Amino acid sequence: MRRNNHPLAKTLWFLGVLGFAAPALISWIVLAVGHAEGCRQGAAQCGSLPFLGTVFKHTLDLAWALALDGTVLVPLGLLVALAAIMARSPARAFIGVFGGPTLALFLPVLVVMSAAYPGCRIDESGSSCTFWGVPMGDSFTAAAVAPWLVYIIPPVGFAAALAVMAVAYIVKRQTPAQRA
Repeated sequence: MRRNNHPLAKTLWFLGVLGFAAPALISWIVLAVGHAEGCRQGAAQCGSLPFLGTVFKHTLDLAWALALDGTVLVPLGLLVALAAIMARSPARAFIGVFGGPTLALFLPVLVVMSAAYPGCRIDESGSSCTFWGVPMGDSFTAAAVAPWLVYIIPPVGFAAALAVMAVAYIVKRQTPAQRA
């Protein structure tokens, strides 16, 4: 049995998948820092860290830019797909190409829902939420719109993942003489 020892491809794959999740994870870290500093969820500004609301909004905006913008999502998906093919790993191909965009879509929704507080209305017509002194606007509204994209991103990601997985499987099955 051949070993699939391609550390650069595996590292690129890992970094690509992490790239899908990183902006939302950073938002969660900012939220956790606020809670650790004693900032209560809501419109009141965080007394010990007055800039934290702005940082939270910008990290959420970055997460939504990745999740909702195809010009960012597709190239990152291609990087993950190529890395999985180079690593000759059909499982990585499927996980990266299907799981990555799906994570990029759902993690910011979870962040927004965990940050919601009583009186904060999150719907498609616009958010009425002010979080730590900063109006969230579209940063929270996107969480109401994102579930509608479940009808687009996961099915397209699943089909693309199957195609990339098939290519990775074909590459994996080739002998060294066939590749040369």
